[in-house]
Amino acid sequence: MSPPSEKNPYRPGVGIRPLYLAGRDASLRRFDAMLRAAPEQPASMRVTGLRGVGKTVLLGAFAEKAEAADWEPAELELQPSHNTDEALHDALTALLERARARLSRLERLRAAAGRTIRSGSLSVTWEDVSLSIAPGSARENDLAREIFATVELAISKGRNGLALLLDEAQLVRDERDRHGEHPLSLLIAPLVALQRQELPLAVVVCGLPTLAANLQKARSYSERLFRGEEVDSLPHDEALAAFTRPLEKTGRSADPEVAESVVNEVEGYPYFIQLWGSELWDAAELAGVDRITQKLLDEARPEIYQRLDRDFYEPRVATLTPAEQDVLLSSASCRYPPLHASDLNKASDKTPGNVNVLLGRLVDAGVLYRIRKGEYGYTAPKFRDFLQRRAEI
Repeated sequence: MSPPSEKNPYRPGVGIRPLYLAGRDASLRRFDAMLRAAPEQPASMRVTGLRGVGKTVLLGAFAEKAEAADWEPAELELQPSHNTDEALHDALTALLERARARLSRLERLRAAAGRTIRSGSLSVTWEDVSLSIAPGSARENDLAREIFATVELAISKGRNGLALLLDEAQLVRDERDRHGEHPLSLLIAPLVALQRQELPLAVVVCGLPTLAANLQKARSYSERLFRGEEVDSLPHDEALAAFTRPLEKTGRSADPEVAESVVNEVEGYPYFIQLWGSELWDAAELAGVDRITQKLLDEARPEIYQRLDRDFYEPRVATLTPAEQDVLLSSASCRYPPLHASDLNKASDKTPGNVNVLLGRLVDAGVLYRIRKGEYGYTAPKFRDFLQRRAEI
C-alpha cells in the first residue's frame, strides 16, 4: 500500500487537469462518437461556456481521446494578436508544420503537398477522392493545402485522421466591412470544403459564449456546421466528487458538511472547487490537522476570496479603460441575470449612447457577452458578487 500523499491534491490553475475530472463523461462520449462517425459525417464541434467551467481542461481531454483513437491532435490557444487574416493564417500554418514534424522527423515536407494550383483553384487527390476547392483567397487555398498535407501525412503514418483543437476561439472574429479582416471565415472555408469531400479531419473550436455569435456572423448556417457543446457548472453530486475524490489516499479528509458548504458556495464551478480545496488543504497543513472542518472553512474564507479576486477576477478588470471600469462597477447595482442595458443607463452617469459603446467594448474585451438585444451576461461566474465586493472597498 502506498503511503499517504503529502502534496496538495487540488489544482486551481488555468487549463490544469484536476486529479479527478468530474461531470464531463457525456461530453467525452460525444467527442468519441463524432470521431467514429467521421469522415462520412463532418466532425466539427463548438464548445462554449463561462470562464472557470473547465473548457480548456476538456479540450485537453479531447486531445487524449483523439490519441487513443489513433487521430493526430493539433492544439492551439488563440491570442488577441491572431485576429487578422495574416496572423491567423501564420499561426495555423505553424501549428500544422509542428504536427507534421511530430508525425515524421525523417521526412521533409513535400512542397505544397505535391499538388498543383491552376487559376487560383486547388485540386488534390486522397485515395479515390478527387478534391476541388473553388477559387478563393490565396490564404484560403494555402491553408487548405497545409491542412491536406498534414492529413495526408497522418494517414501515411497509420493515423485515422487529424484533429484540430482551437482554444480561446472567441478572440477571432470577422469584421462587418467586406473589405476588412475576416479571419474566422478564413478558418471555416477550407475546413468545410475539405470535410465535405470526406477527408478525415476533425475540428473543435472552444471559447466563451460570444463564439456562437461570431460563427453565426461568419457563416449564417454555422449551427449546422458545428455541433454545439455547452459546458456549465457541475451537477451537485459531481461537484461533491470533484471536491472529495482528490482527498482520497492523502491521509486528510473533509467533514461532509464542509463539502456541502463548499459545493453550494461555489455553485459547482470547477475552478472554484479546486481553489477552495487548495486553500483549505493549505490551511489544514498550517494548522497541523488532518481533517477539514467547518471552523477551518470559516477561518480560511476571507483569504480564499482574496485569492479568488486577485487571481481570477482582477486580471480581467485591470486591462480595461477607466470608462469601461466605471460602467462595469455601475452594473453591480443592477438586477441580474441578465444585465439590462436600460438598467445600466439609469445606474451610470454616462449618456445612453456612451453606455452602449462601452458595452460593445466590454463584449470585445471578453468581460461581457451579448445574450440578445439589450441584454448581457458576465463571462465569469459570480462576477457580480466580485463587483459588489470591489465597490465596498
